[in-house]
Amino acid sequence: MNLGPPTLRLLAAAAASAVAFGLTWLVFVRSSTGQLIDGRLLPRSELGGGYAQDTVLLGPAARVLGRFGNPLLIGALVLGIVVLALMIGRFRAGLAGAIVVLGSAGAAGLAKQSISRPELGVIGSSTHNSFPSGHVAIAAGLLLGFLLVVPARLRWWVAVPGATGVSVIAAATMVAGWHRFSDVAGSLLLVATVFFVVASVLARWPGRRGAEDPTDNWSGFLSLAIGQTLLMMALLAIAPDAGLPLLAAIATAGGLTILVVWAALHLIGPPEPEPDDRHDPAATPMATSRA
Repeated sequence: MNLGPPTLRLLAAAAASAVAFGLTWLVFVRSSTGQLIDGRLLPRSELGGGYAQDTVLLGPAARVLGRFGNPLLIGALVLGIVVLALMIGRFRAGLAGAIVVLGSAGAAGLAKQSISRPELGVIGSSTHNSFPSGHVAIAAGLLLGFLLVVPARLRWWVAVPGATGVSVIAAATMVAGWHRFSDVAGSLLLVATVFFVVASVLARWPGRRGAEDPTDNWSGFLSLAIGQTLLMMALLAIAPDAGLPLLAAIATAGGLTILVVWAALHLIGPPEPEPDDRHDPAATPMATSRA
């Protein structure tokens, strides 16, 4: 279904993601029912009273978070977005990708500092706010940033392992007790909002000819879904003692990751070359003066 020009579709997706983020905050943070659901998905540990889950996944989760939390690694990956863009002649997309990562991390940090978690009398809940997750925001921002840059024929080759990696990091934050399920869901929706806003600006950049209308790519979506399913099966195989609530939280977070990545790929369309406005016949003098 054609929803109009690419920019309008991207802005509509940004608005929808922002509304979903707000609803996630209202339901899970500001209501007793939502706090109760969060608590049932990831209950307090019987040992020590924390939220770290008693499962064989706890050790691997801590190692994953320790390695991914390295600022040098994150900085290198952001730089990698820009370097890749320079190598293939898509500097504007690379700049946009870096902005997605930094904007997602900044928005998550600002939201976490601004949002308060009220005491609503829910047994096992605490007033410590962890909404949204910074780790998940950075991981998802990196993936979507790279997807803005890579050629269209390679996007699904990046999306499938990338979405699996984001899901692993999301699962690790919950297993380690760093974040609730709502923190992960909120982060994914917040990153989607930032991504679609930045992508809409990129689509309107002076001198660009405009992206083609996106087309359904169900084969890519199925590949992503199959990859996520294999991940869930692996978790079931190596963690037979893990409770169903934890697995439900992990699976739901993985499913939301699939939807966000697929929506991003579906709406941004194939990347175009970024002609120099001074030599591009489609660029107007006004556009050239602004470049």
